[in-house]
Amino acid sequence: MPLAFLIPVFSFAACPLIILLQRWLPLRGAPLALLAIGGGFVVWILAAVGFLGASEANPNCAVSGVTQALTCHFSIAWFEAGIPGGAGVDQAIRLEWGMLIDPLTIVLLGLITFVALGVQLYSLEYMKGDPRFGWYYAWQALFVAAMLTLALADNFLLLYIAWELVGLCSYLLIGFWFEQPGPREAAKKAFIVTRIGDVGLLIGILLLWVNVGSFSMADAFAAAATGELGRGVTTAAALLLLLGAMGKSAQ
Repeated sequence: MPLAFLIPVFSFAACPLIILLQRWLPLRGAPLALLAIGGGFVVWILAAVGFLGASEANPNCAVSGVTQALTCHFSIAWFEAGIPGGAGVDQAIRLEWGMLIDPLTIVLLGLITFVALGVQLYSLEYMKGDPRFGWYYAWQALFVAAMLTLALADNFLLLYIAWELVGLCSYLLIGFWFEQPGPREAAKKAFIVTRIGDVGLLIGILLLWVNVGSFSMADAFAAAATGELGRGVTTAAALLLLLGAMGKSAQ
């Protein structure tokens, strides 16, 4: 399971390599994108097998009090910062990058890698002869990497970064044939509508951070379950997070 972070990393690495080296790569670098998502699919199988064999005996795993499902958490510290607190006492803010793996995560990772692999294989013929063939596969690699990170994220800050990358890739792919007025206008419309929803998403995340003191999803869910978060704050945060999803879907 700890290797699950490689699933999006392969595609993240493929994107800049295709952009920089497409002139010298076969098929403008498309095989590199296919190898990345194919490798991600193989790692997903290994991670799924590891998760199915995991138990509470694993120090990284426990049964979630919210979903009642086995949840495994892996993280590394990004940085710590101190801010002045009351009576001159500093409060430490610790930010981490991590993965939260539960049954839903495993299903989503498998779905994303399998569908993306199918899309990229189909696109070999569909996009054949396009003058920006390599750029298309670079954006496809970035798109799938962002979606996979979104599924794995253990905190709202990482989720928001991946969410914005998904929005950027939507804009780039919807408007890929920007020389035509239809795709160009559709990309602008999608970008604007998504940004409106994302404002709500960001406010919801900041509202949770102010009240929970952490970007961690597990901390936020635990605070909501125990009543530490007031009902009004919980409802407002949930609606604001939903606004982000509504904006993404409305594009």
